[in-house]
Amino acid sequence: MKAYPLELRTRIVAAVDRGLGSLPTVATLFGVSTNCVANYLLLRTTTGSLQPRPNPGGRAPAIGPERYDEVRQLLAAQPDLTLELLRDRLGVACSLAAVCRTLKKLNLTRKKNAARYRAATRRCPSRARGVGRVAGGVDRGRLGPPGVL
Repeated sequence: MKAYPLELRTRIVAAVDRGLGSLPTVATLFGVSTNCVANYLLLRTTTGSLQPRPNPGGRAPAIGPERYDEVRQLLAAQPDLTLELLRDRLGVACSLAAVCRTLKKLNLTRKKNAARYRAATRRCPSRARGVGRVAGGVDRGRLGPPGVL
């Protein structure tokens, strides 16, 4: 979430300083929460400024940028590595989701076993033939003879 602009922060604190009302009244006047107004007052007393604090960023990635070349080399040598195998080869203790996020950052796709695709394409047409057929030509969802509503 982005911080409110400095101008709005200044106007909120100035309204409290002028005594326009209590914190909830000023908060309602500017469309912010009461805690927001209280935090701006606290920020001014502790830092002397209403500048937003710097965003420290999020958590560091489990597989850092210094290991990206290693990931690329492992996948180039063996493209059908699973996430688990890739994690084990890298020797990192992280979740499979973290490995997947790293691959997404690098725009790398995980190759699947080609044998699985051949088996799946052989099965799919046979399943498609039976779709929509009704046993014995009778639609059991209807209460009367076919063609009558």
